[in-house]
Amino acid sequence: MKKLTLFLFSLAFVFAGSTATAQVANKILLSNATIIDGDAKIAPRKGSVLIENGIISKIRFGKTIKTGKDVTVIDCSGKFITPGMTDAHVHLATLDLSDMQKARKITDSILYNLLRHGITTVRDMAGDARFLNVLSKSAEKENLHSPSIVYAAQFAGPEYFEMMNRGRKGTDGKSPWVRSITDTSDIRKAIAEAKACGVTGIKIYAELSASLVQQITKEAHAQGLLAWSHAAVNPALPLEIAEAGVNSMSHAGDLLFQQFPAGTDLTKVWGAIYKGLKADSAQIFPVLQQMKNHHIYFDPTLFHNLNNKLTNAAVIARWANRLGVQMVAGTDWVYPTTNEAVPLMNELQHLVLDAGLSNAAAIQAATLNGARVSGFNDRGLVRKKMRADLLVLDADPLEHTNALFSPSMVIRKGNVIRF
Repeated sequence: MKKLTLFLFSLAFVFAGSTATAQVANKILLSNATIIDGDAKIAPRKGSVLIENGIISKIRFGKTIKTGKDVTVIDCSGKFITPGMTDAHVHLATLDLSDMQKARKITDSILYNLLRHGITTVRDMAGDARFLNVLSKSAEKENLHSPSIVYAAQFAGPEYFEMMNRGRKGTDGKSPWVRSITDTSDIRKAIAEAKACGVTGIKIYAELSASLVQQITKEAHAQGLLAWSHAAVNPALPLEIAEAGVNSMSHAGDLLFQQFPAGTDLTKVWGAIYKGLKADSAQIFPVLQQMKNHHIYFDPTLFHNLNNKLTNAAVIARWANRLGVQMVAGTDWVYPTTNEAVPLMNELQHLVLDAGLSNAAAIQAATLNGARVSGFNDRGLVRKKMRADLLVLDADPLEHTNALFSPSMVIRKGNVIRF
């Protein structure tokens, strides 16, 4: 049996003044840990996890797993194992890309810091697909120090692009990953071109009718893609978006658009919200019920909303949780390039303190649910046949979710990384 100190293969990666060592082995046993499954309904149990070729091949509770000499054993006594986390709402490719070398250096440092804090997957919710495609492929091949990356193409009405381009040069909505959609658009072709850029989902963004939301959602699903929507796409109302059967809806504060007629001017809506408009349960509950009925994941981005003084977001997220809407943890916030606290930690705190999730449910939002909303069925749980994207923690995250963000080891694709 190999001891932890006898690495089969090690890599040193130096960034922002820190060194991470990756232990790459075909077979690894994590022994005698408390295993937190990722599904909030499953109670934690002490046990051992065997990883073979990047996949969890066996879990045994109570007793350790007998192994041969070809297995690297890591004693995890007193530690906790959870699935790796997903931030389900990031933007990695909206920075200046005119100097690609500089952009890559900045982004690689962000990715390194994400992984250092236990985030093994991210869902990018719109950016330059060419850049994201390079990052995503690198993460699955040579860059061990990056989370997995899935990304979206952004669809919006022409009014959105006109608004964004006022007084400055901006996107014209004609690229496959940022597309202007009208009633005369060939939606099948637009989605096929987005898919060819490697996207996992279509982000339904703004200035689209309920009919177009339905058409985009139906065609995305027909082509094997997911439909990720803002909770308000004005003139499409939140209830119409939920009824279209999208896979996820983002931003709790956006549900307030349900309290206005379709197509109400944005300045009027946001003006009323910032003047103290209160969330009306009679208007909001039917939306949340449809989200539950259609198994739509809710990405409330509470840290983002509350930083922008959208206090109703916490009320709406609490209602959603009480009704049983499946929550995911996403930030829509800037990530640091150095070893600083990450916004996902704040998001989980808000999910617990403001939305009323238990710590176990918040963990599920950041693990199982985050993986599923990103299109992955092979991770997000500590179970046999799952990809070994795992965290080894010194403290119990069921006591405080902050423990998730200081892992003693991050395991990604079965590779043990210590920061």
